[in-house]
Amino acid sequence: MRNWWQGTRLVAERGLVENLRSRAFKLVTGLLLLMSIAAVVLPQVLGNEPTTYTLATVGTAPANVRAVLDAAGKSAKFTVKYVSRNAADDVRLAVRNGDASAGLAGDKLYTEAKGGGTFPVLVAQAVVSLETSRLLVEAGLSPQQITALRSVRPPEQIAVGRLDSEGRAGTGFAVGIILYLAITFAGTAIATTVAMEKSTRISEVLLSILRPSQVLVGTVVAIGTVTLFQLLVLATPFAVAVQVTDKIGLPSVAAADIALAVVWFLLGFALFAFLFAASAALVDKITEVNSAILPVTMTLVVGYMLAITVVTSDPGSGWSVLISLFPFSAPMAMPIRWAAGEVPVWQLLLAMALTAATAVLLVSLASSIYRRALLITGHRVKLREVLGGRALS
Repeated sequence: MRNWWQGTRLVAERGLVENLRSRAFKLVTGLLLLMSIAAVVLPQVLGNEPTTYTLATVGTAPANVRAVLDAAGKSAKFTVKYVSRNAADDVRLAVRNGDASAGLAGDKLYTEAKGGGTFPVLVAQAVVSLETSRLLVEAGLSPQQITALRSVRPPEQIAVGRLDSEGRAGTGFAVGIILYLAITFAGTAIATTVAMEKSTRISEVLLSILRPSQVLVGTVVAIGTVTLFQLLVLATPFAVAVQVTDKIGLPSVAAADIALAVVWFLLGFALFAFLFAASAALVDKITEVNSAILPVTMTLVVGYMLAITVVTSDPGSGWSVLISLFPFSAPMAMPIRWAAGEVPVWQLLLAMALTAATAVLLVSLASSIYRRALLITGHRVKLREVLGGRALS
């Protein structure tokens, strides 16, 4: 067993060094890092511009109206500019020409025809509140009584939805997509490497000193390590930003969700990687790789489509539970459900256990196909040839 692991380590180190030295690895990793940093930084740079509204009035804006609007702006983080006009028609023209967000002239409030947003509503509320206070004073109420009336608060609004956190749900959706793409690209890389080594007879050199299982596991470990490193490069800026700031629109628990995504990548990669390698071992020419791995790719696609259609629409439904537990769709579906806050811990652990157990069974099956097919050259190997053939040592 010790010799087996030593041979596997040598294959893994060889593949790892070749990938790390390649120009493609450096280019892709650099792009992933730049994209991740840009996704964190750009929204903050572009979104830091303060919101400003402009109120046009006949003459100078009333001091009490300005006081109310400025107080509201301080609370809601927007500013209000005031412009004066000579007559009501001038105020209306200022709003029509886009020089003002709203216009106040006597008992008339001018707003844009296409909808002025929330600012005209705030202006209307300010005017009504001030006029109401004036009438209450004239009716004989004391300032303390008026303050008590104005302190009445509306009922607390609580948003009710299927998701505990829309931000976390969005994070889970993104994680599902990234895991699907990562497993697909890593699997394709493994299949291409296996097919290239077989077609160029490199595999024959390796098999003269190593067992087929050592070559298979070493190749999978090398490419899996490279892909995991690139995923960590992509995720690190988000995880760091979530911990140090609350301004990127992601909840703090997203860091834990990202860590959980790494675990699901390892499980999903172990589930599919050996199937990609075994499928590629059946080919005789590298041009046959895409057709050979099509069944494995379609399995991934179906699991991904179920995750983004069924699970995202209703994470708590029976079908969503089934899809998130089924091993071939769990790596994409369970992160979405978990981030939506709809998963008991026992379901998460059960999905992981089922996926891991299935991966172990598939490793055994794929290794058997791989070691039998790798030594057959001259034609594309049919699956029944290796399934019915005698096992090679």
